[in-house]
Amino acid sequence: MLLVLIFALVGCSYIETTREVGHKGRARVNPYLAAERFLEDFGYTVRNDPGWPELDDPLGMVVLPASVLTADGYIEALESWVEWGGHAVITLEHGEGYINDWSRGGSFGSWYAEEEPDAFDAWMARLGYTVEGVEQEDAFKSPKAGEFVRLRGRRYEVWMESGVRIKPGDGKGRMLISRNLGDGRLTIVSDARPFRNRYIGDYDHAELLKTLMELSEYGTEVVFVRNASLSFWSLLWSRAWPALIALILLVAFWLWKNLPRFGPLDAHEDSRALRAYDHHLEALGDFHWRLDRGQGLLRPLRESILERTQALAMASGRRDADMFGLMAERSGIPRERAERAMTFERARDSASFTRLVADLQSIHTSIP
Repeated sequence: MLLVLIFALVGCSYIETTREVGHKGRARVNPYLAAERFLEDFGYTVRNDPGWPELDDPLGMVVLPASVLTADGYIEALESWVEWGGHAVITLEHGEGYINDWSRGGSFGSWYAEEEPDAFDAWMARLGYTVEGVEQEDAFKSPKAGEFVRLRGRRYEVWMESGVRIKPGDGKGRMLISRNLGDGRLTIVSDARPFRNRYIGDYDHAELLKTLMELSEYGTEVVFVRNASLSFWSLLWSRAWPALIALILLVAFWLWKNLPRFGPLDAHEDSRALRAYDHHLEALGDFHWRLDRGQGLLRPLRESILERTQALAMASGRRDADMFGLMAERSGIPRERAERAMTFERARDSASFTRLVADLQSIHTSIP
């Protein structure tokens, strides 16, 4: 039985099948890489601006998905650039970079869903166009079923599988419309796949792209916008970089000023210790002042003065002498001030307290 199984396995054969799942390398992340190299072979310059492109003079044509035009500001900037001579090619479906050419389904879904008009729809309505959906059987076609689009009196055979059409006024929906807008040109294509890596080599796709570039009379540069999520920080840096630099410098200065430093700022460590001792005395005096208006501070000084005065009276044979008069005689201050300094209970304010302490100090130092 084992020998039969071995001979059966040896006699088996297998067949290798290859299935395309996508491109490799740069073509995997850039769906317009083949189109860019094709145009470069004809002497055109291809720019790869991340997010929203710089609409400057050398730029002749920009290819971008309609899903990028979500704000009136982008539409106004694009329309102004076109009117000054630029050529904008707007693709309604399959224009974003994240779409896989080996899977079905478009940017707006299988077919266009009627919703409230957004900024792009409002712009199209202002130009006299409407974007409409089509039936499923009209949208999805076999790759072998090419159809013809007209551009400048010439027919181009293309394959487009899109669920939307661009409709001029009351006319019939079309796959491609190109018109003058000011000094420039506006082209609307329902499907971007004729310009993508997988399909640009089919039918007349490459020739159609070259013709669109030749219609750009005011520039030799082209940029393909493939990122539908435009970078706010890139746009802010390109438009307001002086303000951003000033803000960065301000934050850096604030951090330098407020972050803790390592090591002493100077070599005078004793001054810091003295300041700390002064603060301690100030806090202690404030505590006693709030407690009993400083009576606790005056009591020891008065007791010491009274002991010294009594000892002086005994030594000088003036036991029955007026103590306040003796204090005034020794210190040189009036008797009323000496009596007030020794008997006044609560000072009205800090100034009165300071005068009391000054008189007590004079009496204390005058009596040995």
